Amino acid sequence: MKAMVVTPYFYPHMGGVQKYVYEISTRLQRVFGYDLTIVSSNWHKEENTAKTEQIGGLKVIRLPYQFKVSSTPVSLAWERALRALIRSERPDVVNGHMPVPFIADAAAQAAAGMRVPYILTYHNDLTGHDLPTRIIGQCYYPLLGSRTLRLSDTIVATSDYYARQSSHLQEHLPKLRYAAPGVDLERFPGDRSDFLRRKYLLGDEKILLYVGHLDKESQHKGVQYLIRAMRAVRESLDAKLIVAGRGNYIDHYRRLAASEGVLSDVIFAGFIPEDEVPLYFNSADLLVLPSCDRAEGFGMVLIEAQACGTPVIGTDVGGIPFAVEDGVTGLIVPPGDVPGLAGAIVRVLGDPDLYRLMAQNGPRRVRDLFTWEKSARVYDRVFCEAAGERA
Repeated sequence: MKAMVVTPYFYPHMGGVQKYVYEISTRLQRVFGYDLTIVSSNWHKEENTAKTEQIGGLKVIRLPYQFKVSSTPVSLAWERALRALIRSERPDVVNGHMPVPFIADAAAQAAAGMRVPYILTYHNDLTGHDLPTRIIGQCYYPLLGSRTLRLSDTIVATSDYYARQSSHLQEHLPKLRYAAPGVDLERFPGDRSDFLRRKYLLGDEKILLYVGHLDKESQHKGVQYLIRAMRAVRESLDAKLIVAGRGNYIDHYRRLAASEGVLSDVIFAGFIPEDEVPLYFNSADLLVLPSCDRAEGFGMVLIEAQACGTPVIGTDVGGIPFAVEDGVTGLIVPPGDVPGLAGAIVRVLGDPDLYRLMAQNGPRRVRDLFTWEKSARVYDRVFCEAAGERA
């Protein structure tokens, strides 16, 4: 089976979608014997040229973009380029990933024109905090998105929970399949450690952890609410918050922490090397993802932390309530509710019995529901069905 996977971003640009594409693709290639090609835009303007490279054993073809809208790369030449690639690569199926518009839409048009089955992976609705993204979202579905959904032979969503909340997917429910993000259980084995206490010279403080982007375009991650919650948390607990990630809004969050009087309680860790990510999760007391927008299609860090036996707190947006079993592996709070978020943190860390129960339940739930092997099997079935129906 030959498959072409089209995604707006791919490694070395980091993010949940990139990890999802990589983990599924490597397993399709290694376990199921696929001949697989990744097609992605370039991310950094200084590298904005057409090229082919190998990343983790995967063939990656980079297509240059012409301009960016907000942080989304765009090229009016993508459909033509993708038609040429389909003609030369001759895939049995094309799989486009839609966390942002344009390249998945171009892939759908190209696949339809070349009569190749098209599988769309729908990560999240297009929403956002910044004005350009909101405008794009309002225009996108009537102009492009609805046609891409219609052209798709099958739509893969990360959860039934998210799909049934999306107004854009309701008429397409019969052709939906589900493949959740997973966890590499060998990388996240749940070996508890004191890595963060040694790295940041901490004592007996409770360690709260946020891991994610810190760009202006990523304000939907809700870091601002977590920083504001720290004042109330510190009134009840001796705690430190470690904010891990990089982006152009770090100085903004530093100023916010200073204005809230908690700058000494917040550690901005910067970018975490891949080999240290499990160590962060294994040595934190609690992971918090306070997202405030449906742009959070799942929240992969939540299940990675649970695999390590670290309880989590998430918000009632997007796919997070599927990733976190409320009261069992963590707590769910309303988005943007600073007192509610602070209260949930204090509740989990202040109740040893509840904490122990959540720490035990997390790894079991991840093993049962969230492995890359399970999701790769879903894609194998979907691809084979689509290719067989067109044969």
